[in-house]
Amino acid sequence: MDEAGLHEAGADEAAAHARRIEEGLVLTCDAARLYRDGGFAGEAALLDRLRGRVSRQTEVIGEVFPGFPAHDPEPPRLYGGGAAFREKQGAALAAPRPAGPPSLLCETRDVRLAGNALFHVADGQPQVLFETFRPQERHVVPGPGSDFLHVDETVAEAGPILLLNSAGSFNYGHWLIDDLPRLRALKDLRAHRPGEPVTVALVSYFPHIDAARRHSIALCLGRSSDVSIRFLDRDKSYHFVRLFHATPCSLPSTGKSPHALRFLTHQVRARTRLPRALFGLRRLAGRGRRLFVDRHPGRGRGLANREAVLGLLRGLGFEAFDPELTSVRQQAVRFSAAEIVVGIAGAGMANTVFCRPGTPVIHLVPEGWEDRFYGEIATACGQGYAAVFGPRLPSDAAEYLRDFAIDPEALREALTAAGLR
Repeated sequence: MDEAGLHEAGADEAAAHARRIEEGLVLTCDAARLYRDGGFAGEAALLDRLRGRVSRQTEVIGEVFPGFPAHDPEPPRLYGGGAAFREKQGAALAAPRPAGPPSLLCETRDVRLAGNALFHVADGQPQVLFETFRPQERHVVPGPGSDFLHVDETVAEAGPILLLNSAGSFNYGHWLIDDLPRLRALKDLRAHRPGEPVTVALVSYFPHIDAARRHSIALCLGRSSDVSIRFLDRDKSYHFVRLFHATPCSLPSTGKSPHALRFLTHQVRARTRLPRALFGLRRLAGRGRRLFVDRHPGRGRGLANREAVLGLLRGLGFEAFDPELTSVRQQAVRFSAAEIVVGIAGAGMANTVFCRPGTPVIHLVPEGWEDRFYGEIATACGQGYAAVFGPRLPSDAAEYLRDFAIDPEALREALTAAGLR
């Protein structure tokens, strides 16, 4: 067979496997419990098809967070860039949001993990749990491959294992907002399995992200001697005799749970009282109240006219702050103390979850960036959403990593609207 024939055969095999996965999808639990008030991340026809296809090996242990209602976000305040893009983004950010489902703690028997998705094998075919393989996330969640019968390791620990993962776990912002709050599942898990040590299992990505996730768990839980952390190789497949896992507490691109974010901020605030009090002394002297969230140039998506933007902000009393250069704890402290935040779009701005309700937050965003993630955080936290757009500069970098420029006058307009002169 020539090269073209091999390519065609490979494409046919991939398509057949994709159909196998789609046909074998199952809901983690009964739709009447999980999607009673809406929140299904897919078409209505798909939900109708899956209603009778529910994992028989999964038991719901408890509710981690209740669902959240449909809502209409406040109109965003947008500046800079082209009028057409501002209008398009304004409509997207202000569009009505659907209701979100509850997050449920589940215990599943004889389950496997591969390609960041959980699945059973029944009659020689994969049955993937839909909630770990939602359509909007499959570009980063490959799911089990054609070798789904292969298992690299059966995981055995002294006590229960809680898997904490999602499509965005490799990104600190998504980890902080979509994953970390689900540690609340430990409350029900400990009641269900009292006195036993718990292993929190995480899929490993990159050393600096893994370290930040480990530190954020420690910050969220405090001194918890009964919890250990184990990282799993993302390129391996695992089998669990019993596994605990929590269904998502957010909707892809269209909603963040205010209950989950309140829990997160409560936990972190309770464990940062002393450093927040010490930092408050700086605020009394007028320092550290106005925060400019910088981004290391080596990471891409930098400000091409950084000095001009910094000059404007420093003249108004802003201090530059790069979250990557500080601890997870210090990030939470700095954002919670800020009276206003201006920052470059990126994972560091997810820390605005720790800002007090009503804190003005202004995002500096490349024109063409259509991600509503930060708008959803603002809505769930009671913050208005404001952004200043600027054109990307031509380069060989991936589009989302290209440097961009912000018009200082557009930024000045946004600052004036936020109450600064």
